[in-house]
Amino acid sequence: MRIPVLDPTLTIATLRRELRYTLVRLRQRSWTKTWVTTFEALLKETDTAEAELRKIQDTLEDAEAELDEADLDLDRVVMYTAQLVRTELTGSLRTKLLTALFGSETPSNTIRPKLGEELTRVKTWPAVLAAAPLAKIVAQKAAVEAVVKRCEDAEKVLTVAQSAMAGFRVKTLGPLFDKANGERQALGGEAKKQAFTGSGRDAGEGLFRSNLQKVRQATIATLRAELAETEAQQKLIKEQLADLEAEQAAAQAAAEAERKKAQAIRDLERQQAELEAKLAELKTAAASR
Repeated sequence: MRIPVLDPTLTIATLRRELRYTLVRLRQRSWTKTWVTTFEALLKETDTAEAELRKIQDTLEDAEAELDEADLDLDRVVMYTAQLVRTELTGSLRTKLLTALFGSETPSNTIRPKLGEELTRVKTWPAVLAAAPLAKIVAQKAAVEAVVKRCEDAEKVLTVAQSAMAGFRVKTLGPLFDKANGERQALGGEAKKQAFTGSGRDAGEGLFRSNLQKVRQATIATLRAELAETEAQQKLIKEQLADLEAEQAAAQAAAEAERKKAQAIRDLERQQAELEAKLAELKTAAASR
């Protein structure tokens, strides 16, 4: 009798199905009363763990959603700040402030990372904005500080949620699978003993779904349903991938357009500076005559 080892990478729902399958078969045998109690306790423990996992998953998904929303809020503040500087300042003052805020990057390039580098850069902005030459731009410092705090808080919450999930897998899920596998092996050993004490050669027959062929023969409808679910998940992943690739292409196009625009502005400012210098030179020459 082969007793498959249930790998901890399987879902807890799979573990639950295997325990219930064995429990149903155990209840039909005369020698398995204590084992029914054991597997009922295992099933109860699994249900408790599954409920705990659901709460942890909900918390983790909430944290991921908040982080994405905070990231979007940060992107809005970054783009608005860039537009504010461009609208309110001109010439070298605008160039210097934009360089202090964005370095050699364009605003569109700055917002592409998932927080990370973007947040690190924007954390330096309050000090830069505080020294801005216009009160309206200085006032943007408060909005920047608020969104930075929101992003930092979201990152902390996500880290806690991720740690909770990792801890659950180590402290609860792994030991639960180990315990279930141990009881299954012990049950298999007891079944072998029963084969020599009057319960017959097939005392342990059918207690475990021993191979894929048997599962397929017994649960064709279930496998078809699982296959349909898997295909639906694959379709969703492909759609999400296509959306992300489209967003990336659009962001790259926008970044290139932004780069060309910024270069055009720099060229015009350089030409303006050269013309102003030439004009000043001519005026000086004219005044000295």
